[in-house]
Amino acid sequence: MFELPEWLFITLAWICRILVVIVFANLIYYTVLSVFGLKKPKREYTIVPDKRRFLFLIPANNEEAVIKETIQGLLSLNYDRKLYDIVCIADNCTDRTAELARKYDIEVFENQSERGAPRGKPHGIAAYLTSEPLNWHRYDYIVFVDADNYLHPDYLKEVNSQIEANPELTVVQGYLGTKNVFSSMTSTGYAAVYYITNRAVQYAKALLGWNASIGGTGFVLASDYIKDYGWNPRSYTEDFELQVELSIQGKQSRWNHWAKTYDEKPNHFSVSHRQRKRWAQGHWLVGITQTPEQIKSIFQSKSLNEFLNKTETLFYSYSMVRPVAFCIIGILGMIDFRLWHYFPGLFSLLPFWVALEVFNFFIIPVVYCLQEGAHDFKEQKQWWKKLLFMLRLLIAFLWNTITYAIVQVVGFCTWFYPQNKWVKTVHSMTTDKHIRFNSMEEGIDEE
Repeated sequence: MFELPEWLFITLAWICRILVVIVFANLIYYTVLSVFGLKKPKREYTIVPDKRRFLFLIPANNEEAVIKETIQGLLSLNYDRKLYDIVCIADNCTDRTAELARKYDIEVFENQSERGAPRGKPHGIAAYLTSEPLNWHRYDYIVFVDADNYLHPDYLKEVNSQIEANPELTVVQGYLGTKNVFSSMTSTGYAAVYYITNRAVQYAKALLGWNASIGGTGFVLASDYIKDYGWNPRSYTEDFELQVELSIQGKQSRWNHWAKTYDEKPNHFSVSHRQRKRWAQGHWLVGITQTPEQIKSIFQSKSLNEFLNKTETLFYSYSMVRPVAFCIIGILGMIDFRLWHYFPGLFSLLPFWVALEVFNFFIIPVVYCLQEGAHDFKEQKQWWKKLLFMLRLLIAFLWNTITYAIVQVVGFCTWFYPQNKWVKTVHSMTTDKHIRFNSMEEGIDEE
């Protein structure tokens, strides 16, 4: 450690100041946003008769353990069966996925990639959407679900009703829940994160009239959009790519708190690390490369709401900036100790920093876990079991946050690596009975 030349120190000091401003802007924004989600969720639409035509796409790579239950669940939805169909995309499968899917009244599309060709969920979807005949043109919306998903029986009824009330929507993103909340501390951490983000980010943005964050599964996309713009994934995060594209083009998406999708979360840290590194790499690739286009589109906004939507999406593109900024300031501080003064929270800003973090890592998690995880707390019959479950959620959430921060730095350092070899997350779990029971319990008249 040594003192840098004055000109270099001043330059780096300004870089640190800028990073500190970005960090606190990020922290304050998401803290304030989380407060809006405290309002009790309420529908902005009424339930109407089934009308829109939907096509479910299920990309599946060696999913014989879960594909049957997923298809059965979709075939049992509370929606006119003549108005929706299902396609299982058996993508480079070497097991019985296609064989099992063919036992049902659905279409099975088998895709075999050529040697060296890009592989993974986005590319399997692309193969189907570009294959002849283009049967998907007959549908109003395409629903993207994963092979391990369980959907609320009223999923399509909710989405159809929301679209009828808001026909300008290009995308509707449904609620994302966890099938295996109790199976491991890793999956519990995921459950806690989704309890919180479903309200603190997604529902909060919906209340403000802003576009939803697209979550990779449980969302519907207008087929006209694909006809006009195509499906051209270039990253590991085709969902975030779509979100940014919608923003740039001034299209609208919206969150639906009642169109619920449950999926299986990783049970092991190594699997979770691999999955989240993929997310981080894709997020940084899209965020960094699309920044100029996003900034340009902001100045082309035709209304205040469009301006705010585009600004928010640009801000979300750098939602992973905090741990990266910490690392940069920390490394610079090890080179010249004077730069440590700019490390957020260590000096004059410490009380303010602590207050925000207590709010974000204790108060908000407790409130949203209790509300969104009410059906899971109901499973704990004694008060002390409920308390232990809350402690488990808080610890798992903190662990998930810390480890994801590390992954976000790794993703930032490797975002430029080729993103055309998808390493899938293995699924093996059937749906928990308490999820199925509570899904049926949550009727369409719920407010």
